[in-house]
Amino acid sequence: MDVEGDEWKILQNMLSSNILSRVKQFGFEIHTKRGNVKKLYEYWTILDQLEKQGFRRWYWAMNFQGPSIYMESTAARSCCYEIVYINVKFLHKDAN
Repeated sequence: MDVEGDEWKILQNMLSSNILSRVKQFGFEIHTKRGNVKKLYEYWTILDQLEKQGFRRWYWAMNFQGPSIYMESTAARSCCYEIVYINVKFLHKDAN
């Protein structure tokens, strides 16, 4: 899923509708906003909800298409990441 910044709203809607209970794995690109701690906490909360529904991060990588100076640091950091999650509830179903 690559929806250029709308992923947070879409993920929140998917979580609240419980549609993800039927998904084995999915990947998406996330975008974060520089220096906005409140937004970063909201993003973390959404990713934490994914974990609580049985998803585990399987893969993640920085997307270098959008590097920026981030979080008041002098180091170059990306505002975009590619993430793949696996629903471990499906792993347990397959084991039976």
